[in-house]
Amino acid sequence: MYCPRCGLKQPEEHRYCPSCGTRLPAGASGTRPKVSRWFWSVPVSPADPPRAALRVSCYLEEFEMESDGDSVRVPSDHVRFSIWVDDQVVCALSIPNGEAEQLVEFLQASLPPAPADPMSGSISAAG
Repeated sequence: MYCPRCGLKQPEEHRYCPSCGTRLPAGASGTRPKVSRWFWSVPVSPADPPRAALRVSCYLEEFEMESDGDSVRVPSDHVRFSIWVDDQVVCALSIPNGEAEQLVEFLQASLPPAPADPMSGSISAAG
């Protein structure tokens, strides 16, 4: 499959073009080389775009992408962070799985505990 916007050749199972961020036509079903989760931003300065999001992708299997006769092998042992504004990738960074695990440990040690869910507490009867 080729991206209708930039022409990058890529596997049929991709949903977004990794080059320009365009949503791709539905491809053939099959195994996915990655799993992704979206996190929506909270603007903290007037220059921050209101519709920005972070997409974190964990690559499950190695695959190869081709464009203009060149190819790049995408390894399976990394986590990719990409910043999206509307439907465009504006920045991306990948780190090895080991560093991603260190990031998780850092966040778990640094963040305050989540507030207790008031709906999960036990109900006592007044008597």
